[in-house]
Amino acid sequence: MWPIGTSMGTVSAANGAARLATTGGPDGLVLTSTVTRAPRDHPESVGDVRLGDVRVPTLIVHHKNDACRFTPYADTPALLRDFKVSRKELLSFDGGDPPQSGPCDARAAHGYFGIDTEVVTAIVAWIKATPRP
Repeated sequence: MWPIGTSMGTVSAANGAARLATTGGPDGLVLTSTVTRAPRDHPESVGDVRLGDVRVPTLIVHHKNDACRFTPYADTPALLRDFKVSRKELLSFDGGDPPQSGPCDARAAHGYFGIDTEVVTAIVAWIKATPRP
């Protein structure tokens, strides 16, 4: 099982992976468009999760042009450092279609609008290439 969280779902996915034991827990974790800065109406970000407790391979996926103020691409290097697992990686994406929604919505770079098939294909390939614990 691989919990995958996008945007606010990254907080839940990371929290679950941090709390579940390696044996019987998830095989890995995927976070896309990770919330690194807490929105006012949801006072949580992945910074509130004990990321050092995650013991499974972790993939961070982010769009370089994500304009959502809660998920800036500039925060991804520090986010990756917070995970202490040996198998972790950042997949960065660029391009896509012009936004047709707000910057924190699916039809923008935040949701990989116009490149979603490419992103999903890359995630699947990473998961398949990752040995099971």
